[in-house]
Amino acid sequence: MTKPFSLPEGQPIIFDGGMGTELQKRGLNQDPAVLNLTAGEAIISIHREYLAAGADILTANTFGAYSHKYDNASDMIKAAMSHGRAALSRFHEEAGEGWANGKWLALDLGPTGLMLEPYGDAVPEDVYKIFEKAAQLGADYGADLILIETMMDLAELELAVTAAKKTGLPVFATMSFDKNGRTMMGTTLDNMAFKLEGLGVDALGMNCGFGPEAYVEPARKLAEITKLPIIVQPNAGMPLPAKPDPARPGEFLPASYSLSAEDFAKAMAAISAAVLGGCCGTSPGHIAALAGVYPR
Repeated sequence: MTKPFSLPEGQPIIFDGGMGTELQKRGLNQDPAVLNLTAGEAIISIHREYLAAGADILTANTFGAYSHKYDNASDMIKAAMSHGRAALSRFHEEAGEGWANGKWLALDLGPTGLMLEPYGDAVPEDVYKIFEKAAQLGADYGADLILIETMMDLAELELAVTAAKKTGLPVFATMSFDKNGRTMMGTTLDNMAFKLEGLGVDALGMNCGFGPEAYVEPARKLAEITKLPIIVQPNAGMPLPAKPDPARPGEFLPASYSLSAEDFAKAMAAISAAVLGGCCGTSPGHIAALAGVYPR
C-alpha cells in the first residue's frame, strides 16, 4: 500500500545520488538494470549507504529497464523494487524507526533511447506502452512515487508522464538542459513548465548535464515561471579523464568527477529548490554533505 507523500515545510527533500558509478566502484561494470538480477546485495548496500547519508528518497535501480530492450525487463523492475524495499526495511530495523519518518522509494524512468517521429521511426503509441508497462510494474511492486529523469525530448516526456499519472502515484519530472537553458531537442524551461503543469506533475526541474553551479540561475528562473516544487539533481561537477588501473593492466579506474563532497554541498547551498539530490558521480559522501547543510 502506498504511503502518503508530501513535501516538508522550510527545508528540501533530499534524494540519493548516482547508482551506476557506485556499482563501478565495486567492480560491477554491466548495465545497472541487468545487475538487479545478479548483484542484489550490492544494490541494497548502496541504497542503505544513501539512507544513512540522509537521503529521504531512494531511487530504484530501474533506469533503462524497458521491455523493448530486455525480454526480462519485468523481472529487472521487480528485483529493483525489492532491493529498494529491502534497504528501507533494514534501515528502519536498525534505526528502530517506523515508516512514518518519511523515507520513500521512487521508480526511476529515463529516456527509452528511441527517437520519436518525425525525427525517428518510433511511434508514440508504442513508446507510451513501454512507459505504461514499466510504470505499472513499479506501482505494483511498491513504488511510493515515480521519478522521470534525464529527458531531452518534451514529446517523450509527455508520454512518460501520462503513463506514470495513470498509476495514481505522485510524479516528479526532470529534463537535462545545456548552459543556454535548452535540452538537446530544443526544449526551454518555459516549454517544460507549461507542459508539465498541464499534465499535473507534483514537482519538476532539471538533472544531470553539469555540476550545481550551472543550475543556480536556471533554478531561479524556473521559480519565476512555476509555483510547483522545483527539483535540482546535478552531477558531481564534470567527469575527469579516465585513469588506468595499476592493479589491472589494460583496465581503467571507475569514473570520477571534479567536485568533492564538500564542494558539491557548498555549491548546492546556493540553489533554491524544494527537492535536491545528485546525479552522475555523486556518492553517499556527497549526499551526506548535502544533507548536512539542512540538519533535521
